Amino acid sequence: MELGGYVMTKAMLGFDIGACELKLALWDGGCVRWAVSVPLPDHLVKNGVIISYTAMTDFIKETLREQHLKVKDCAVILPAAHAFLRRVTMPAMTVEQLRINLPYEFRDFLSLGKDQYFYDYAVNNLVTGEDGRPQEMDLTAAAVPKEIIGEYREMFRRAGLRLRTAIPAECAYSNLLRARQWPADREIAFLDLGHTASRLYIYTGTRFEATRAIDIGLATLDAAIADAMGVDEHLARTYKLANHQDVQSLESAHSIYNAIALDVRKAVNFYNFNNQGSDLRELVCCGGGAHIPALLEAIGQSVGLLLSPAADLLPPAQGDEENYNICAAAIGAAIQ
Repeated sequence: MELGGYVMTKAMLGFDIGACELKLALWDGGCVRWAVSVPLPDHLVKNGVIISYTAMTDFIKETLREQHLKVKDCAVILPAAHAFLRRVTMPAMTVEQLRINLPYEFRDFLSLGKDQYFYDYAVNNLVTGEDGRPQEMDLTAAAVPKEIIGEYREMFRRAGLRLRTAIPAECAYSNLLRARQWPADREIAFLDLGHTASRLYIYTGTRFEATRAIDIGLATLDAAIADAMGVDEHLARTYKLANHQDVQSLESAHSIYNAIALDVRKAVNFYNFNNQGSDLRELVCCGGGAHIPALLEAIGQSVGLLLSPAADLLPPAQGDEENYNICAAAIGAAIQ
């Protein structure tokens, strides 16, 4: 697992395994060449966790074959259920001292013994004293169960891939900002509009500040469309993606857009209240809901922030901009 840097010298496939879609992106070391989102079979992922690694291996192999992909190296987004991320402040110390002390920063969050996890970190800021010597470190630190990394590594190996990087979504979006050379003092937020839930990720420069969970996801919209059209939720999801018979404009759909927008506004207001010096002005929308204009409009009217597509923040890219908006996290993993 790695947290810092994104420069690559050869092709890398980025994977973002969601609740109902597998999102992939191809990075060649200097340009995003391609991105795609593929529907997942039912019951393969639950609450962000892969239920069957064997079945997921088979699906990844089939997808690679259908997409004619022969890239060997890959990176993956770790679900929040497996990746523990913290902003911590520690006295300045050597790398070896950090290796010993960092696990204790997670002691209240981990259910297994501290030796059962991999730990990594990125240095956000180094505070020096009057004598110029380092005194304090501001870190973004992560802990991931070794067993989970082993499961992912074996899953990709069976699919004919080499897992090079596994990172939380928070670090993937930071990579996008780093690739864009985002100003260090400029705040920005990413809103991942997912199937079972949405998540808000807030940054100052490339430095991760906070995550806020929003419990309403696009599955609620699928259920509303299914009810209005008299179909099952699988077909309703297809209707939603294609905007069949203008289902995205249903009155029940707009009620859901407004509910999501209200929760996003509450999350932004909560962050601003707890960070009185905040100057958050920009919101980047990504994930499966990024292709629904009425949803984005409702969010924009509610939060009062400048809304931007994730594609605007990418390094050089080719292909379908809509896919890049949906696959932003996978791209961020690929350019790690």
